[in-house]
Amino acid sequence: MYTMKAYKYDGALHYEQPLELVEVNEKYIALEGHIGRELTHYTRDTVIIFDKETIEYFFFEKWYTAAFVFNDESICDYVYCNICLPSTLNDQVVSFIDLDIDVIYDKGEVKVVDIDEFEEHLIFYKYPKKTIAKVKEVTEELILAIKSKKFPFNLYLEKKRGKSLT
Repeated sequence: MYTMKAYKYDGALHYEQPLELVEVNEKYIALEGHIGRELTHYTRDTVIIFDKETIEYFFFEKWYTAAFVFNDESICDYVYCNICLPSTLNDQVVSFIDLDIDVIYDKGEVKVVDIDEFEEHLIFYKYPKKTIAKVKEVTEELILAIKSKKFPFNLYLEKKRGKSLT
């Protein structure tokens, strides 16, 4: 098992959850989340128990993550992407710094959420101007990647999950 840890910009632990290794290479690590796993959300002081299977990608050079959520028919019709600093892997812990904005794919529709949280935190955490510009650039790139089904979106969107996870 691996542990995924998300941090806020000031280094505070935001949330964490256990995930199982699917694949790791020089560009990303893909992890699988099982039904019943617990996500401890420190910022909200709560524990979330998942009722869906996921495959989650954490990129070592890209400024986002992508969590593919499978419905009861094993079809991925929902994706949750965090805009974040590139992920890191140390031993069996993958971590990233969350930059607030999320891009969601839900049954064919792409939407950007938590812009207000980003605008609040860019002042609170004093995000550098380069980081602010990169977040806006990556958000647009991610929307295009989802709509044009670039990797890894080509593997799962609106597809039935097979035995091979990647």
